[in-house]
Amino acid sequence: MNALRLMLLLPLLLLESTHALAAEAESDADAAALSLSELVQRVKEGSGERRRALEERERRFLEARDERATLLAGIERQRREQEALADELRDAFEVGEIELADLETLLDERSGDLKDVFTAVNQVAADAGASLQNSMVSAELGDRSELLDRLASPDALPSAADLRALWLTLLDEMHQSGRVSRFEAPVIVASGEEIVRRVTRIGTFTALAEGDYLRFLPDSGRLLALARQPAGTSRGDVLAFEAAQEPLAMVALDPSRGAILSLVVQTPGLEERLAQGGLIGYLIIALGLIGAVLGLERLIQVMIASRRSQRVRQGTSGTDGDHPIAQLRAVARDPDFLADADALSAKMDEIVTIASQRLNRGLPVLAIFAAVSPLLGLLGTVTGMIETFQVITLFGAGDPRLMSGGISQALITTQLGLAVAIPLLLIHSFAQSRANTLITELDEMAADVFARSRAGLERPAAGRD
Repeated sequence: MNALRLMLLLPLLLLESTHALAAEAESDADAAALSLSELVQRVKEGSGERRRALEERERRFLEARDERATLLAGIERQRREQEALADELRDAFEVGEIELADLETLLDERSGDLKDVFTAVNQVAADAGASLQNSMVSAELGDRSELLDRLASPDALPSAADLRALWLTLLDEMHQSGRVSRFEAPVIVASGEEIVRRVTRIGTFTALAEGDYLRFLPDSGRLLALARQPAGTSRGDVLAFEAAQEPLAMVALDPSRGAILSLVVQTPGLEERLAQGGLIGYLIIALGLIGAVLGLERLIQVMIASRRSQRVRQGTSGTDGDHPIAQLRAVARDPDFLADADALSAKMDEIVTIASQRLNRGLPVLAIFAAVSPLLGLLGTVTGMIETFQVITLFGAGDPRLMSGGISQALITTQLGLAVAIPLLLIHSFAQSRANTLITELDEMAADVFARSRAGLERPAAGRD
């Protein structure tokens, strides 16, 4: 092991000796240039400077050591002080916990039934606070929630004066709910302006002002005039009630403090319903009107033709010479046609065909209207659903009110299409049935007249039936 170390150190020693020889050669050269006294002086100066630098470093190190020792001693002293303070606080906390438990026990013993009373007061104040906030009486008496909010707090300890004030507040609300009151208050009109008006309040149900029904806004405590008069009511009745012209007057009462009336007002009327159908809805209505006029005209014509046919068959009418039955009988008596059976048959067929065309005139158009109306309704449904999906694509499905326009168009057009198609289909079926009956009777009459004319038998038309 020692031999291995000697072998490793031998190159290092050789290298060091080489550097020493080189340095010695340089020093010999310098020595040749310097005198011996100067060399000694330099050595002394260098040794003194190094000694002073070492002494300075040692002094700084000792100062730093003393400073850190002082700092460590201060920190140790603070730690001992804080530990002592923590022990004192822990002892004080434990003592406080014991005293708090004793005080709570004493409080429970002394409060007794008052605890249940305070709980009931908190509950009543909370319920009354919500009721009074939404009460229309607040529009006249102002905000009354300060006392109720304070008593509704679970940490509140109400005094006798607070309990009396709560009782008087509830009693006043009960009294105001059963009387009609008049007062001046700002009212928000349809234009958005706030105008001071004379308001007539009917309990907690309805408020009126200059013929308008009002809605109470609990958040702001304001009164809002409805955009229009609710259906089934008149402005004159409201004005008469406000003026107290009669001992008894009819007026609408809203137990929801105007919310139901506002919803009733928002319900669209007939014109608004029709407008929701759009262009397709108006087209369906136009087809329905044209089809109704055409259908009624056809019904009237068919009924007139039926009555005329009955009179002609019975021979009670002498003014219906242009009726098809009268024409058939006239042809059967014509000597020119009696001689030729084919000509007589062709002429009778012509008369029956012309009468059939007259009876069926307009019925195909009526059938087309009855068939096209539900198809247009279906087109409106598809258009409305496309609009709905476009709204969903742009704004999402979070707010159903954004989709109501397309859905309304889809449903209104479908309803209009069915409402038009059903009566038109019934009218067409009835008119077509009566026309077919009359045509069948004409065919039978033509065959009978032809047979009698060919057989040479003549009898009165009245005796045929």
